[in-house]
Amino acid sequence: MKFPMIHTDQHGETHFTVQDIPQRELAVGPPPNPTGQMSDLGVVTTMSVIAFPAGTEAPTHNAPHPYIVIVLSGEGEVVTSDGEARRFHPGDLLLCNDLTGNGHVTRAITDMTLAFVNRATT
Repeated sequence: MKFPMIHTDQHGETHFTVQDIPQRELAVGPPPNPTGQMSDLGVVTTMSVIAFPAGTEAPTHNAPHPYIVIVLSGEGEVVTSDGEARRFHPGDLLLCNDLTGNGHVTRAITDMTLAFVNRATT
């Protein structure tokens, strides 16, 4: 599966890219249940759900550690240091790996609720 990701280049600029995470077949219960495709996103350490009112802006910041953002409701926008802005909607997922460099800005376009899924670093 392909997921959008923020990363930092060798000059400290942050960019959106696509992370292609391999899939494997996974049975949804014992046979004859159907199978689906699963991508392993790594070890999860904690998860938080945070609600932001419309108009909230988190000024330029870096991800403090690798995490995944899942939009549960509302609409948000993320702007990387190269100026690219992307909007995210319910069900969208973003991998945040810009641990260094010029960071990104996050805005709540509407009231929005996000799940922050913290990933293990090793």
